[in-house]
Amino acid sequence: MSGEAFREFLKAQPFVPFEIQMSSGDMYHVTQSENVFLTGAALFIWFPEDRVVRCSLMHITGYEFVNRPVKRKGGKS
Repeated sequence: MSGEAFREFLKAQPFVPFEIQMSSGDMYHVTQSENVFLTGAALFIWFPEDRVVRCSLMHITGYEFVNRPVKRKGGKS
């Protein structure tokens, strides 16, 4: 996956939580953009229990938005 895609997710207003799927089968839930640090080759996710996970962009196989706002008629969320 490209770092640019994640950069867009992290800048979105309002922020929409998402899950990252790794080639190992692990999944990581990103609840706040402030908990993520993006470098050229990896995404670092900080979790409240003082745990940090490094996700190599090469090993991210997919993502899924969680609780994405649903657009209603007229373009309102």
